[in-house]
This record gives sequence, C-alpha cells and structure tokens, in this order.
Amino acid sequence: MVYGVCFMKLSEQDANLFFDLMWSLQFYVKKRLDLFPDIKTLKQYRELDGKLRMEGRNAVWDNPQLIAEYVKENPDNLPQEQLEIVNSWQGFVRDKFFIERLLKKYAVFIKENDTVYGVLGLYDELDEIIHKSRLPLFVQAVLLPFRDVIVYDGVLSSYPVMFGGGYKANLKDAYMEAKRDGAIILSFNQDTQQEAQAAMQKPLKDWQPLLSNLIEEAKALRAQPGSPPTWGPSFSLIKASLALAETAVANPDDIRSLWKSLERLDRAIQKMENAVHRSS
Repeated sequence: MVYGVCFMKLSEQDANLFFDLMWSLQFYVKKRLDLFPDIKTLKQYRELDGKLRMEGRNAVWDNPQLIAEYVKENPDNLPQEQLEIVNSWQGFVRDKFFIERLLKKYAVFIKENDTVYGVLGLYDELDEIIHKSRLPLFVQAVLLPFRDVIVYDGVLSSYPVMFGGGYKANLKDAYMEAKRDGAIILSFNQDTQQEAQAAMQKPLKDWQPLLSNLIEEAKALRAQPGSPPTWGPSFSLIKASLALAETAVANPDDIRSLWKSLERLDRAIQKMENAVHRSS
C-alpha cells in the first residue's frame, strides 16, 4: 500500500501512467461514440482544448459499459497490469462530495450520506490546488481506484456554497466518527481496505484506573468554615465532572446514566455561577 510513502499525491511516474491510460480510454470512447470526427489520433486528442476534452471525459462516465469493452478489445495492446488498472475503473464513484480537510496522506472527501474517503491528488497535492480557507468545499467529482489507493479523475467542479458553523460541525463529526470506527475508505481493493481499517483502529486507552483514583482523591475536597463561598461549589463541580467522565468511560452506551450524570453536572455549574455572582 502506498500510504506513508506518498504525500497526498501519486508519484510522477504513476501520475504519468494514470493520464496515459485515461486519455487512451477517452480516445477509445470518443471513437465509439463518433465524437470529434476530425480528431484521428490519440496525439490530436491529447492536444484538444480543455472544454472539448471535458466532453470526452464525461462520455466515459456516461457510458461505463465502454470501459469493459475497451478492456476486452485492448486496442492499445496494454500489458496485463495496466489493463487491470483500467478495468478497475468500472468501480468508479461519481457523486457530490464535501472536501472537509486536507491531511498529509490524503484529502478527506465526504459524500452526502456521510461516507468518508481518503483521496490522493495526481500531479499536484490537493492542498496546492485548494486553499484551506475554502474548506469545506462542495464539489462534483469522480473517484477512481488506482492500484491500492483512491484518486480523482483530474476534474473537480466546485459549487459556490457557504457553510455555517453547524454544517461544518456536522461534517467534522462525520469525519471523526469514521476515523474512530476505522471506516474511512482508503482503497476500493477489499483486502487493502481491511488492512487500512485494522491500522486505523487503535485500541482505546483504559482511563478507568486513573478516574477511580481521581474520584477517590476528590472525596477529600471539602469547604471549611470561613472558606470563600466558591470553594464548595467548585469542589462539587470537580466531583460531578469526574462522575460524568467515569460513566462515559465505563458505560458509554448507557444513555440514561449519562443524562443523569450530565444533569448533576448542570446543577453543579449553576451553583458555581450563583456563587461567583454573589462574590462579585
């Protein structure tokens, strides 16, 4: 697997290969659909202006059955390894995504159903194309397998959408949940993805012994006669916070107990606020 070696993009050699294969496939689809009849050679096609080549690009994803026919015919006499790369493109994902963040190893693409992908750039790292101030960025894109990683097909069509704090928080939560669960899709290859998931899922630290010790020590916290009025409420706040943390660690799925601990903490916060107001 390439992760840990690359930095958010393919090597130059792999990027060259990607575009060689992509343009060969697009040229084949162009001929099958009789697009741009004046363009007779692959060299001419590669030299087309971007707008016309975009039409050829869209024709591939609009007619995915032609990918299988290209592989079957192998008109360019590709070696088996390269033919398998093109064949894998039948598993492309064409959709709208939110680019939520740019990491060292990949960019985080999130579908509207909260599926999270780790995507590499081609010749350029995505943080060279997209400034972080534009994130999250809403785009139309085609994601493709390339050997053991996921790339996009070279085109990102962005939408001029501004996101409020709530929406940004939801996207962050989707990413963090996928990261915690080892659910970020880093490869369309099942075996490689399973390896990536195993690497992402690190065992959780056992905080229970430390919390138990802190709770035991916190029992000694008591306001004394003549102590400032904020001592008692602040000590209660510490104890309530530790009780909530212990519940969250020991019984994270016990929602009823979590709510009861949270309500106790809310009462402690209110008492602390009252004490501060009286002291001011």
